[in-house]
Amino acid sequence: RKEVGAPVKMTVQSIRGLDIICSAKGGIRGHVHVTQLVDIDSLEAGKGLEPLEKIETKSMIDARIMQVPKSSESTEGAKNKITHLELTSRPSLMKDGLPASDYEAAAVRWKTIKKGAQVAAAVAEVRKGILWMEVAPGLRGRVVPLDASTDLTVLNSLPEHYQVGQVYKAHVLHSSSAKKQLDLSLLGADSTSVLCKGAKVLARLEKVEGVTGKGVAAFFQLPGRARGFVHITELFDFWAQHPRKRLQPKTFYEVSVLTPADPDAGDNARVELSIRASAVFGRNQAAEEKRPMKADELQVGQKVSGYVVNANDKGVFVALSRTLTGRIRLKALSERVIQRDAVAKLHPPGELIKDATVVEIDAESGRVELSLRKGGDGDRLTIEQISVGDIVTGRVKKVEKYGLFVRLDGSSVDGLVHISEVSDNASVSLDSYKVGDRIQRAKVLKMEGTKVWFGIKPSLFDGEMEDEEDEDDEDEDVEMEAVEGKPKSKTQNTPEKTKKSAAKKSAKAEETEEPAASGKKRKCAPVPLEKLGADSDDEAPWQRAAAVAGLTGKQASADGEASFVFADFKASVESSDEDEGQDDEDDEDDKAGKSKLSKRQKKAAKATAADDVRKREVEVAEGRFANDPRSVEDFERLLLTEGDTSIVWIRYMAFHLKMSDLEKARQVAERAVKHVGFSEAQERFNAWVAYMNLECTFGTEETADALFKRAAAHNDARQVHMQLARIHERNKKPELATKVYDTVCKKFAQSKSVWLAFLTFLYQQGDLEGARKTLPKCLAALPRIKHPEVVSRAALLEYNHGAAERGRSIFEGLLDSYPKRTDLWSVYMDAHIKAHTPPKVTEPDLKEVRSLMERCCTLSLKAVKMRFFFKRWLDFEKHWGDEESQEQVRAKARAFVESQAS
Repeated sequence: RKEVGAPVKMTVQSIRGLDIICSAKGGIRGHVHVTQLVDIDSLEAGKGLEPLEKIETKSMIDARIMQVPKSSESTEGAKNKITHLELTSRPSLMKDGLPASDYEAAAVRWKTIKKGAQVAAAVAEVRKGILWMEVAPGLRGRVVPLDASTDLTVLNSLPEHYQVGQVYKAHVLHSSSAKKQLDLSLLGADSTSVLCKGAKVLARLEKVEGVTGKGVAAFFQLPGRARGFVHITELFDFWAQHPRKRLQPKTFYEVSVLTPADPDAGDNARVELSIRASAVFGRNQAAEEKRPMKADELQVGQKVSGYVVNANDKGVFVALSRTLTGRIRLKALSERVIQRDAVAKLHPPGELIKDATVVEIDAESGRVELSLRKGGDGDRLTIEQISVGDIVTGRVKKVEKYGLFVRLDGSSVDGLVHISEVSDNASVSLDSYKVGDRIQRAKVLKMEGTKVWFGIKPSLFDGEMEDEEDEDDEDEDVEMEAVEGKPKSKTQNTPEKTKKSAAKKSAKAEETEEPAASGKKRKCAPVPLEKLGADSDDEAPWQRAAAVAGLTGKQASADGEASFVFADFKASVESSDEDEGQDDEDDEDDKAGKSKLSKRQKKAAKATAADDVRKREVEVAEGRFANDPRSVEDFERLLLTEGDTSIVWIRYMAFHLKMSDLEKARQVAERAVKHVGFSEAQERFNAWVAYMNLECTFGTEETADALFKRAAAHNDARQVHMQLARIHERNKKPELATKVYDTVCKKFAQSKSVWLAFLTFLYQQGDLEGARKTLPKCLAALPRIKHPEVVSRAALLEYNHGAAERGRSIFEGLLDSYPKRTDLWSVYMDAHIKAHTPPKVTEPDLKEVRSLMERCCTLSLKAVKMRFFFKRWLDFEKHWGDEESQEQVRAKARAFVESQAS
């Protein structure tokens, strides 16, 4: 009796996978799937059974018919007919008197599997970290690790804990009969309900995101096919530098649910998570680690940290927490002027901003303004402290056609230098200034509210320069009178000054010993530096020199050997140990006919050296090395902050090459390719290309080849080959470039850009025969969809470097295959016009061009495309034709429009 629910006694023939193959007398065969050996209700969540262990071959098994093939019903009574039945041995279905619908319901099919249903599922295999399970013969579903267990040890070693043949109670998460996709969970029906606020669950890191806009740093997979994301401020409690680099994709993390998913969002719902130790494990936070969730939790002047989520000409936006973002205006980023287009590069997304100062809070709107300036508001120059006539310094912030905007040093005050106040003559103009240039002095000309106008032309400072010159002239007059023996005027030397000067001279005279012999040159004891520093500025230079030598002003004038030559202010006495140490050099200079430097000249030289040192210190303090490094120290200091920027390394190599130090340039290149991080792929590739360029230009073929192999192993091999070919091409080595192009075309035959580069190179080298032989090879290697662009480029190269007629033939053949491609027609027309008009030819061949234009305008295309051709023809006639030819084009266009309308 072969009907649904009928009992049968079968003999086990074999076990194939998860099916028990059995048979009975009368040509009856059947199979029992392992999931039909146990009841679903007898299975506990997370605990599996192994029913196949009790089944042995040649043993007898009691079963019930679950489904009879239709072919078996139609051939009832036929002799020698083998019937294959689908059987079940579930204890609950072995009872007598059950309706046929119970057995049909136990048969699992795609149409019967619904989301939320419970099914018995058997482990089929563990592959690529996924648990594959069968719910019926040939019907498989997958269980991701997070839906298999809540034990981290189990998730990291699925094959050890799940054996083939084990049967589990599974919950259907998702079913698609069209895609034959089934997602199961072994955690029970409420696996997604645990994702409530504050819940601690396991999650798998799927992807590390680039921090932009909302500050999302990573996406996680959660149990129950749920997805979650983590804000960059919720990765670590401490403020880590480059926190995303510390994450490891495809790794399991313990996470805390901050905001549960919106139930109305369906499958697109996202859960907000945190992996901070304080949120997951309850670790205590330090004061600086707490995240402000609202603006009113901050105070003006407070130091905060955060991560850059966006940077543009409006400022740098810093995420202080997952709900609060602050802004740093451009003027608050640095003491220096920063160009608007450089802000995004200086502060990329994900950069850590530490110890920014809160300068403004708007609790109602949640707006927070920050500053990175070192000095507080009390230390900065304000608009109230500036008045008309003040002389200030600053830097050029912006150059406009009507003047310069200048930012004052140590201030956020900006002012305008009108074009009329830049210079007194045309030799200096606005073009002489660039953003960031130093303004040594500017005069405040006008103020209106917060607006300030400056002037920097030299005539504005003539009065001050005259005052300085007058003071210098007075000093020189004093010195002249002293030499000539004239008494000083009362205005030049007050009694107090005279008394002070006389006291100093007498003190120095007491320290000086009387000479043993008046006719011999003698050395005097050195004078302490503090006494030298105490000299009055009103003393004449020769008087101070005589005092240093141990002579009073009276002795200086009376003793001939201590006298000075007025013309050059030369002294025959030695005033210090430094002068003594230079006697031999001075004597040699005298013998050679060279004049010794005077005291004033030496003092001026020392002052110049001191100014150079001071300028150097100012440049270092202002970060000049970052914009214009000029020494090894500058480059090394710059690499501490911009070590992942390839242009710095390349400039460092060029610096050593300029010094003719090839070995040091190689050392810098080697450091560059090892230092630049893998996350900065383009920067790392640029460093390799610069290193290859160095070896190909200055090294040997062996060193260049060895370096090329290293570069190809660490970067995109195709790009490395292309760069090597271009390097040989620039170095005028066409044979080596051709060899590289041949290699790369064979290795990357499917790449269109490789073939186009090779064709362009051959045409530019004048190897027309080689290029024409390469084109068929290129078309044979590339897929057909790439042919139009390659062929059109080859035709253009023929027009430019080969024969125009051959280029035209190539275009004609191409357009026969693609007659409606207006882009190809446009390229064809451009090349044809260029080939038949000056400067390519002496006289324009208008007839040749017009024949092509007229042909284009007779095509059967849409009106929009035809409008393009007519417009192109009319533009050509406006340039090369006359009124009559233009009117002919307009007439043809009108005729076309009328034909379309009719």
